[in-house]
Amino acid sequence: MRLLAATHSVAVLAYPVATSKAIMSSSTIFRSPYQRLIALWILRAFDSSSALEAFLRKNSYADDDIATFLGLPPDPSVEEPGAIRRIMEGMLARLEKSKPGLPPSVQRNFDHLAATLKLEPVEQRVAEILACVEVEIPLTDTWRVLRICQHCDQAQVLSRALKLPKSAIDRAISPKGRMTRSGLLGYSSGSSSTLLVEFSNETVARHLLREKFNSEKILHAIGVMPVEAVELRLEDFPHLRYSLDLLLAYLRRSPRKEGINILLHGPPGTGKTQLARTLGANLSLPVFEMRTSDENGDPLTPNKRLATLNLALRFFQNEPALLVFDEAEDILTPTLLDRGAANTYKGWFNQMLGSNTRPVCWISNSIRTLDPAFARRFDFVIEVPVPPRSVRGKILEEQAGGLVSARLINHLADLDHLAPAVVTRARDVVRAISRDLSKDCHDDAFTHVLGGILKAQGHPDPALSNARMLSTDVYDITYLNTDGDLAQMAKLLKDSGSARLCLHGPPGTGKTAFGHWLAHEIDRPLHLKRGSDLLSPFVGGTEMQIAKTFEKAFRDDAILMIDEVDSFLQDRAKAVRSWEVTQVNELLTRMETFNGVFIATTNRLQHLDAASLRRFDLKLHFDYLNLAQINDLLRAWCRSLGIAPPDVEHRGMIESMECVTRGDFAAAARRHRFQPFANAGELLHALADDCTMKTESARRIGFL
Repeated sequence: MRLLAATHSVAVLAYPVATSKAIMSSSTIFRSPYQRLIALWILRAFDSSSALEAFLRKNSYADDDIATFLGLPPDPSVEEPGAIRRIMEGMLARLEKSKPGLPPSVQRNFDHLAATLKLEPVEQRVAEILACVEVEIPLTDTWRVLRICQHCDQAQVLSRALKLPKSAIDRAISPKGRMTRSGLLGYSSGSSSTLLVEFSNETVARHLLREKFNSEKILHAIGVMPVEAVELRLEDFPHLRYSLDLLLAYLRRSPRKEGINILLHGPPGTGKTQLARTLGANLSLPVFEMRTSDENGDPLTPNKRLATLNLALRFFQNEPALLVFDEAEDILTPTLLDRGAANTYKGWFNQMLGSNTRPVCWISNSIRTLDPAFARRFDFVIEVPVPPRSVRGKILEEQAGGLVSARLINHLADLDHLAPAVVTRARDVVRAISRDLSKDCHDDAFTHVLGGILKAQGHPDPALSNARMLSTDVYDITYLNTDGDLAQMAKLLKDSGSARLCLHGPPGTGKTAFGHWLAHEIDRPLHLKRGSDLLSPFVGGTEMQIAKTFEKAFRDDAILMIDEVDSFLQDRAKAVRSWEVTQVNELLTRMETFNGVFIATTNRLQHLDAASLRRFDLKLHFDYLNLAQINDLLRAWCRSLGIAPPDVEHRGMIESMECVTRGDFAAAARRHRFQPFANAGELLHALADDCTMKTESARRIGFL
């Protein structure tokens, strides 16, 4: 006696003992209505010439277990020709007159499922038989035999087994049908003509056939997971407060509205998933997330995940819930190699967006290629960017305070690409190995781990940031050789809040450092961008980066500084390619409409487009240090490096020096770390060497 899978609470499906000469009556062989139903479906499925030929091959069975279950003679080769066919026909006739059926508890389960998914009677019958195919071994074997039969059409087999019109079966199992769209049925390959339609989830099928109906178990089986804990609060997203206030008010006022969809997008690690959970908590709604992998840990395809969402929406049609669909870029944004599920089935996807019975929060790292037809169907589209500096500082203090120094936290808060999840990851690593590190090594370890992640994301290593050097640099605006009162200008800028400045002059004269000083003076974050941050290899990509940079600076109320702006504002009259012109146009347009502080630096003012020069409110020339500044800065650096100050004998050398910049002093100070200067004279000789190289280079360029 062979038992099938698990024992049902109502009926046990078992293989009867076969006899070779006489076949017992169906009522004796199959002891329960459920056994008789399985046998009836099998016999009906084989009730055609092609199907029977697939089962009986040259006087042998295609599957002995099916024959054993039906009670057929064990060796068909010793039977008279046509005997097996007549036995099966007689058994089918007797079973048709019996009262086969699902156990009452199982029937109630499928009735409940049909009511939940609003299935038609034909669809329910198809669901019942395909669930049994998934679980009951004799029926599973039958379907396997029929799969390899060239002439067996799946709809025709189901039509025979259920005694329903083939046209009705075709509609029930159609890829566009209710059961397929809801995720109840699926196809194991791309072709639906080889009997590949199946119940999509074996765990769900087993639950319906073996246990009392339980929505939570079914949802868990298909990959819908409840969110138990919420880690963040709305107060952790102050930069999104206005958008979130509007969204929450809308959701509270529209509890029964169909087709509510919210799209949260932004770089990885900015807290989009946590924000979705926080929204549910503030609305007192249970939050359910669609998993990206099945129970075995294998990845789910985009189509499978969409089917899961559809099935979940059916289950929650009468219950409050917020559904979260993470990693939605697989669905929404096509690539060159993959159109994405939404673009492949545009009509169906648009219909789904307009008819979902519960609010759905879609989360994507990118919406760059989002079809405008989809975008307009979202009630709210909210960008979740890297938080502004004030929030980054708070996150760093909360996550890494006590682990690293306040000085490092202050430095890292300046990184405008530092996402919260990156901070948390680096903190967890350093905390795990903190016992193996001395306290003064925590900063370096944290920066190293953080830097590896940031570099992998395409961002600069914070260990190499110029901002860190400023903390040890000798900086004072009195060492800047430029026109105007810089302190007065900073005071006026703090009051007005808007200006467009062009800082030009030789390299090393303090243009970039002035941007950091100004940001500190007027208490604003500094967004410093260089060519590598904005240039893109794709057509239109640089223009998009420029636009995003200005938008982010406006949102963060930050000073935007573009170093070596001549890379983007070159004279359009000398442009060779069309994109060289469009880049200049984009930057000029953004400069003109930016209601904040914009600073551009360049070493080559003469190369800038003439139209750009008119757009600057002020052009400040940063020149080489004058004699008094060289003398004062030299003494300041001697104090900083711990060496004796210059004396009278050094005056002649100081007066003869040309083209000295603040950057030259900083470079000499770095050299001092591995080739220490004994006195001010050696420091002066190092400066003189650098100046000589600059003047010789200038002469060569002039000669050429």
